[in-house]
Amino acid sequence: MNPPSSPPPPRCVLVTGAASGIGQAVAQAFHESGDRVIGWDLHADAGQAFPIHAVDIRDPAAVHAVAAQLPPLDLLVNCAGIARRGHAASLAAEDWRAVIDTNLSGTFYCCQAAFPALKASGAGLIINVASFVAHRSGPGRASYVASKAGVVALTEVLALDFAEHGVRAISVSPGYTRTAMVERALQAGRLDEQRLLARIPARRLAEPSEIGRAIRTLAEPALGYANGCDFVIDGGIMANGVE
Repeated sequence: MNPPSSPPPPRCVLVTGAASGIGQAVAQAFHESGDRVIGWDLHADAGQAFPIHAVDIRDPAAVHAVAAQLPPLDLLVNCAGIARRGHAASLAAEDWRAVIDTNLSGTFYCCQAAFPALKASGAGLIINVASFVAHRSGPGRASYVASKAGVVALTEVLALDFAEHGVRAISVSPGYTRTAMVERALQAGRLDEQRLLARIPARRLAEPSEIGRAIRTLAEPALGYANGCDFVIDGGIMANGVE
């Protein structure tokens, strides 16, 4: 009889946007697995079960300064993101920049700054949270769609550039998830829940916790050959393209 296998050692996981939404759910999922979680968010939060440090990911100098203090990292999960809606003909430049600077540039700065710590672990993994809208567009979402499509494309380049150093990169494209940001859009009438549910074969929005657990699963050794690819977790909405 083979002796029982010992549990894997805890990993060191950095999660951006860890104070709310999918980021918080991701951080909680890894924490529940016994991993050491480090959170970054725009504001520090001492009320979580894991430390959340104040980091403005739009500021590359600040990101690099904080990242220089990181221990060897097994995993970086980039969840920080915002959304601003507006017709492409009238979208304010500051709204465009806010979304691109956070969702795309911020993701790049974090990946670049954390690279030495990921390399030091010997087998680092980057998981960038994109969105199904990276593959399916919609009106009034120019900045958000462009930023998330950029995250998917960026992830492919990172997979190529970092592979020789033993660091992989994948992206995840969730569908509509019942985060506070989506709830605000529903309450303000920017999203129509009944219309959404009619388009989603699962007939429901995702819960942040299930996206968090799915992302934790993607970090398992069984998926160690995955690199440069995007995993869509959308309840089937992308498949529902024909009326």
